[in-house]
Formats: sequence, structure tokens, C-alpha cells
Amino acid sequence: MVEFYANNAADTPDYLIGEELFLANTPGSANQKALRYMFDPIRDTRSPNCYVATLGNLDVHFSSGVGNRFFYLLAEGSGARTYSGVNHQVATCNAGSVTGIGRDKAAKIWYRALSMYMTSGTNYAGAAVATISAASDLYGPASPERASVIAAWRAVSVPTP
Repeated sequence: MVEFYANNAADTPDYLIGEELFLANTPGSANQKALRYMFDPIRDTRSPNCYVATLGNLDVHFSSGVGNRFFYLLAEGSGARTYSGVNHQVATCNAGSVTGIGRDKAAKIWYRALSMYMTSGTNYAGAAVATISAASDLYGPASPERASVIAAWRAVSVPTP
């Protein structure tokens, strides 16, 4: 969200994390390397796209890929997108689709969940409950935003209530 807010022409917003560390990257090219890929975490070869029960055994930098992907899907949806020349369409873990609600709404939900519901011990199941509660608070219990939060967690295989 910081990249999108700053909208810096020298580091265009793209859902890539740490791409500036790869000096051989050509801005706008489709094969840019990054430390993390929020839209497709497995591209770094260590971060899973989908939740599994043993995820907690991974280094937190790699296990965070599921949450990164959740946020990407919530904001953008599962349709094809291109940012900085990189194609961002990937299959969901459940073969379903997610309708994105936009970056601003996704950020508001995530911030409210972090500031009102999550603690240092929150796991993915707790994060799902927290973001569903935050979406209900902000947009209503029958809102399309809440439905998209649930769909995005299911798309990364995190069980939802």
C-alpha cells in the first residue's frame, strides 16, 4: 500500500517486495525478480501460496506469503492484472474466484483488524476472524466487502467461520 500511496515513478507500485535489490531488473519487464511476490508467493520458491497446517514451521518471512496473497486477492481480485510489466494472474488454491474490493477498502479492513482485533499471537484462523469482523464493522455484516474477505481467505485455503 505504501508503494501505491507514494506512486513513485522510480519504484512503481507492483505488489513486488524487494525488487529494487535486483540491479539486473529492467523496470517494466515481465521477468523482474523480487524477494517476495504478494500475488504469487511461491515464485520465491520458499513461500507457499496456500495455507497448510504445518505453515507455522516455516520462517515467518516465508509463512507470511499466505497473508500477502490474501491481501492481494482482497484488493485486486483473482482476475488478470499487470503492474510494472509483470502479469499478476494466478490460480486460487480452491479453484474459485475472488472479486476485489479495491486497495483502499482492503487497507481499511486490514488496519482495523490489526488495531482492534489482532494480537501478537494471532494465527491465520484468528486473522480470518479479525478481518471478517473488521469488514462487518466497516461495511456491514451482509456487505459485499465482508463476502470478499471470506472468499479471499478461502482462496488461500484458510478456514473461515
